[in-house]
Amino acid sequence: MISLPEIQAAAERIRGRVRRTPLLRAAPVHQKVVPGELTLKLESLQVTGSFKARGATNKVLTLSEEEIQRGLATASGGNHGLGVAYAGWLAGARVTIYLPENAPLAKAGKLRQWGAEVIYEGAVWDDANAAALEAAERHGWTYVHPFADPAIIAGQGTIGLEVLEDAPETAVLVVAIGGGGLIAGVAAAAKAVKPGIRVIGVEPVGAPTLYESV
Repeated sequence: MISLPEIQAAAERIRGRVRRTPLLRAAPVHQKVVPGELTLKLESLQVTGSFKARGATNKVLTLSEEEIQRGLATASGGNHGLGVAYAGWLAGARVTIYLPENAPLAKAGKLRQWGAEVIYEGAVWDDANAAALEAAERHGWTYVHPFADPAIIAGQGTIGLEVLEDAPETAVLVVAIGGGGLIAGVAAAAKAVKPGIRVIGVEPVGAPTLYESV
């Protein structure tokens, strides 16, 4: 269980290294989306283009110098890899990102711009992740998991803190699920600050994880 102090510590740790993104009122709109007022947390304006920079930066800043100097590795469809590449750039670490063959070429280009080495492996993320884990074991690299890591979850949870600091009247949070790191962190932060808040997780209709959950 991720605690509020862990998320608050993550917020202090990453301050000045990732952007405090704005909340934007979703208006005017052609058709009302929900009852009441809808606001959007613009993580698309984050330094790497997504919230993933928060968790990755927090994780790398909790590593020892020896773990950093060994090099970092992960598997990603793109956004987590960009977060790790950015965090590695901040720390001066060598970074190797394993991508599945269906990852966009544009993401690979951005990864290289942050100084990461990019290796394509397998058809889907699971294949790339198996290769990343094997390579990390073989070379002694520090593996950075995309979501199943307390430091990653705490970093993503800083979004929840910012939302309730900027809009304490918020009654409902709608959060993408994916691997679960984002919603785990945001829900932990939001429920600790405002126990009565409602958190709704969303996934694409065709997501296999949604099918398995139901």
